[in-house]
Parts: sequence; structure tokens; C-alpha cells
Amino acid sequence: MDESDSRKWQHDMRSSLNGVICMGSLLHDTELDQEQQEILNYMISSAEKAIDLLSRKSPEMEDRTMLQKGQAGNAGDDSFKVLVAEDDEINRLYLTTILKRQNWFIDEAKDGFQAVELCKKNRYGIILMDVSMPGLDGIQAARKIREEGTLSPIIAITAHSILDFQGDFVNAGVDEILRKPFDENTLIRTILKLTDPGK
Repeated sequence: MDESDSRKWQHDMRSSLNGVICMGSLLHDTELDQEQQEILNYMISSAEKAIDLLSRKSPEMEDRTMLQKGQAGNAGDDSFKVLVAEDDEINRLYLTTILKRQNWFIDEAKDGFQAVELCKKNRYGIILMDVSMPGLDGIQAARKIREEGTLSPIIAITAHSILDFQGDFVNAGVDEILRKPFDENTLIRTILKLTDPGK
């Protein structure tokens, strides 16, 4: 297996395991008997251990190790706070699961209106903004957040062609764009790039 095949295999495995963790976390809110709860906890724990093992073998592990050891400037600070604005519960859980492994504080917004209100009350190291949200979409929310004077970097997340909205992203004050699907390492590297100018 060459390096590109290895990277793809590791990416596919991590995505699948993250899916297991996300679905397992959702099941915590349901009524389970003791045996079911034990099976669920074992399933989540096994997936987390498998991800950790894959990460240790990953070529990108150096970036993640630097983040966890606090060598990545602001993003390595345990007090680093991230706002995740995403209306889809599964996608939001996927993002927060990745970010919590970095020991960062996470606030969640289910739509653009909540994102704007949270930014009025809190200071964030970075804002992850889904573009397609009901009511107030990500581009509109980013524009309002900038109008309120928030300077935190904003990463727009979209499944659409970036070229279709390039001008809108720039005008809204978005710093970076991630097109779905993306993997965990891409997300962490993008955050690192925006929060540590030395990188």
C-alpha cells in the first residue's frame, strides 16, 4: 500500500469511527438498561482507542501532538474557546467530538441567530460557521458578527462549490472556507493556521 492509499484508508477509518462515536453519544440521551449502557460505553471507548491508535501512525500526527502539548500558540491553550454553528445535529456532534479531543471549550449554536447572540456575549478563539442554516444562514450570520465588532477568525463550512459564493464569503468577513467532506486533520490544521500566525 503506497502513501496515498494509506492516507485514504486512515481517513476513511477515522471518519467511520467518528460516526460510531457521534451516534453513540446521541444514544446516551435515550433510555437504556444496564447491559445496553455497558455495550454502548464499550463501543464508544473502543472507537476512541482505535482513533488514537490510527492517529499515532498518521503522518499528520505531529500537528495534532503540537496542539495537545500547547505548542501551537493560542490554539494550544486549554482556555481556547470555539463556537460551532451548525443546524444539523449529527454534523454538529461530529465537529464537537473532534474539538473536544483537543481539550478546548465548545459553545454550540443551532442556527445563525444563536451564533450572533453568543458572539455578543463571548469571545472565541475561532468560529466554525455552517453556510446552509435556516432563518439566518452562515454568510448572513458572519456579516452580522463582523458588524458587531467581533474579530475572531471565521471558518465557513459548505457543501457547495466555493467559487459560487467566493464574493459573498469575502464580503461577510470569512477568513477561510472548508468544503465538505473534510477530515479531522484538515480541520485542525486550518484552525492552527488561523490562530497561530507563526505556523
